[in-house]
Amino acid sequence: MPNRIWVLGDAVVDLIPDGEQHYLRCAGGAPANVAVGVARLGGDSAFIGRVGQDPLGEFMQQTLQQENVNTDFMFLDPQHRTSTVVVGLTHGERSFTFMVNPSADQFLTVSDLPKFHAGEWLHCCSIALINEPTRTATLSAMQAIRDAGGNVSFDPNLRENLWQSQDEMKSVVLQAVALADVLKFSEEELTLLTNCDSLEKAFDKITALYPQKLIIVTLGKDGALYHLQGKKAVIAGKALQPIDTTGAGDAFVGGLLAGLSQHADWQQTTVLEQIICQANACGALATTAKGAMSTLPNQA
Repeated sequence: MPNRIWVLGDAVVDLIPDGEQHYLRCAGGAPANVAVGVARLGGDSAFIGRVGQDPLGEFMQQTLQQENVNTDFMFLDPQHRTSTVVVGLTHGERSFTFMVNPSADQFLTVSDLPKFHAGEWLHCCSIALINEPTRTATLSAMQAIRDAGGNVSFDPNLRENLWQSQDEMKSVVLQAVALADVLKFSEEELTLLTNCDSLEKAFDKITALYPQKLIIVTLGKDGALYHLQGKKAVIAGKALQPIDTTGAGDAFVGGLLAGLSQHADWQQTTVLEQIICQANACGALATTAKGAMSTLPNQA
């Protein structure tokens, strides 16, 4: 029986261009994508967060329920609207315009949190750290699950334009980095957060600071670089023709967490590298159609 994976943060409706006149309404938001990715791979997945008590919030809640994600701690907020994002696509790469600010997800409180247990996992992203009260709720959840004997995964998934300043973003995100057991960065995120001008320097800096954490940098079609307890390697990726990269990082994390939660011995090199290989495959498959959630792979 895999250990429960709690995913905390925003559930977002992505509006993705479909021709000149129309947008596709797609369920999204990095934490929601990860929660679905975990569930599709056979993991025990549960979502923590707020959406608006509105048609889009109900759509998100129903979508997660249909995907076998536990939504007992997904609250419909009557005071605030569900996060909605217009996704721009150019040659398969994306840009984001956030249409609701602040959205319901930013109003998660400490009293909304579940009781955590030993062996469970918690995954968070930085959007949950932008404003209060969700910042305190998120950092409190990370500390609480560690205190209970669980593990924390953190993917910054930076959206710099939503923060008051880059300095504030770095300061708060690095608090979450310190609380995590597993960290997943893009190359750009890691160089920004470490104030380095190359991936090599940034990776050396973060791994020297946190040698006991599993640190992963995703490299797109080239796979993923990881470090754990002195061992460093690149796990090769699989190159597919990308149509939409919107959910690739989230699919990678879903594959990673599903694997970690199912293997108590995940810190062993052979086990870990097999899990990262699975995560790479999940990330690659997610780029092959439009929409972050629609292309998340199922258990083979």
